[in-house]
Amino acid sequence: MKLKQRQRSNAVLGLTLEGGRLEAVILRRNNGSAEVKKTANVPLTLDLTRNEAELVGGEIRNLLDAAGIRERRCVVGLPPEWVLSLHTALPDLPDEDIESFLELEAERGFPLSTDQLQRAISRPSTATTSYATQMAVVGDQVRRFEAVLTAAQLRPVRLSLAIAALPDAVAGSGSGNLTALVSESSVVVLVSSGGGIVALRTFDNVFEAEGNERRVFADAVARELRITLAQLPADLRETLRELRVVGSGVMADHLAHELESLVSSLGLKVRRLTRSNGSEHGLKIIGDAPLSGALSLAAQFLSDGSKAPDFLPPKPTFWQQLSARYSGKRLAYTGGVGGAIATLVCGLFLFQGFQLSRLQSAWRSMEAKVQDLDGLQGQIRTFRPWYDPNLTSLTILQRVTEAFPEEGSVSAKTLEIRNQAYVNVTGITRDNSSLLKTLDQLRAAPEVAAVKVDTIRGKTPMQYTFNFQWKGRP
Repeated sequence: MKLKQRQRSNAVLGLTLEGGRLEAVILRRNNGSAEVKKTANVPLTLDLTRNEAELVGGEIRNLLDAAGIRERRCVVGLPPEWVLSLHTALPDLPDEDIESFLELEAERGFPLSTDQLQRAISRPSTATTSYATQMAVVGDQVRRFEAVLTAAQLRPVRLSLAIAALPDAVAGSGSGNLTALVSESSVVVLVSSGGGIVALRTFDNVFEAEGNERRVFADAVARELRITLAQLPADLRETLRELRVVGSGVMADHLAHELESLVSSLGLKVRRLTRSNGSEHGLKIIGDAPLSGALSLAAQFLSDGSKAPDFLPPKPTFWQQLSARYSGKRLAYTGGVGGAIATLVCGLFLFQGFQLSRLQSAWRSMEAKVQDLDGLQGQIRTFRPWYDPNLTSLTILQRVTEAFPEEGSVSAKTLEIRNQAYVNVTGITRDNSSLLKTLDQLRAAPEVAAVKVDTIRGKTPMQYTFNFQWKGRP
C-alpha cells in the first residue's frame, strides 16, 4: 500500500468520451487543494465503437495537443450505455460465501458469462437489509477502450463511471438520491442509497426535435423514472428524496424546470447543479471549471477514492514481474532443499499408496450395494418431477405460454419454477408495451399472484426478468 501511494502522481487527467464529445481536465494536487491546470471540451468526429482504434486514438491525441494537454496518466469515464447492472438482496451468509453467491447471480442475470465481463460491485444497505449492485462491462469493449487510449498515448489508471464521481452522487448511509446527467444524446440516471449504487439507467429515447434544435421530452424522462423506482425494494425507495440534474446548457435547465411538477408525486425534489461550490471529494478546487464528470473523476482519484467503481483489468505488480523474470536464478541456490523435499514427498506418496490399498479393499466389499442404491436414487431423481397429480409444472408452462403474444414480440429465455410456487422468467422483448401486455395477461389468470418485474435493460431488443407466485387452481 505504501509503495502504491508513493507511485501516485500529484497530477492526473480526468477524461470522458460521451455523447460524441471529449471533455478533459488536468488537476494538480497541493496538500488539501487541487488546481485546474488545463481544460478541453470539444466534439469528436469519429465514433468510439465503430472506427478503428488507432484512428480514434489519433484524433483524441490531436485534440489534447491542441488544448496544450500533455499529461499521460488519466482516469477515464466509460460510456454509461456500456454498463450492465444487476441488483440483488444479499442473504444472511458469511462474508467468505458472499462472493460465490454474487458469482452465481451474475451468471444467471447477465447475458454473458463472468469470464467475458469486467465487473465492479457496490454494496448499499438499509437498517434491515444488505444489497449488492453488480455493474459489468463486456471485456472486449474494455480492451478496445484500452487500445484507443494507448493509441492516444495515454496511460489509464482507472476506468470508472463519471456520473458516480459527481459530488454526493453516491449517498451516504441512511439517505438516498437520484442524479441525472444530461448530454446531447442521452440522459443517464444513477440511483444511490445507503452508501452504494442501487441502479444505473441510460435514457436515449427521450429526445424530440424542434427545428434544428433538440430538447428533452420531460414526460418520457418522468415515466422512465417511475418505472425505475417501481423496481426498487420499498426500504431503498423510501430513502430517495432528491433528484439532482447535472449538465451544461439550456437543455438541462429546461429538463430540471419541467421535472419539478412531474416527479413531485414520487416524493422527489428537483435540484439543479451547475457548479461544484469550490470543493469536490474533500479537495478545494482552485480555478474556473464547471461541474463535469471529467473534473469529478480527477478529484476523486487524487483524494484516493478507492471505493469508486473500477473496470480496469488488473495488471501484474512490479514485484510479480520481477519474480517471473528472475525466478530461474533462485533454482541454483535451492537445489539441495528441493532434493530433500522430493525425498519427503516420495515417502508421503508411499504412505498414501498403502492407505489407498486398504480403502480399495473396503470398497470392493460394499461396491455392489452402493451401485444398487445409486440406481434407485437415479430413478427417484428421474421420476420425482412427474409424480404430481395436479400437473403443476405443466399447468404453469401452459399459463405462461398463453400469456405470451403469438406474433413473437416477447420471447422467454429461461423459466425457473421453485417449490412449485415461485416462478422466475427471463427473456427478450421488442418493446416495453408488448411486455406490459404479457404481464397483464398473467395477472388476469386466477392461479397467478404478485407479478413483479425485476429488471429491464437494453434498447431493441430489451432484456427483462419478472417473477410471480403460483397459487394453484382456485
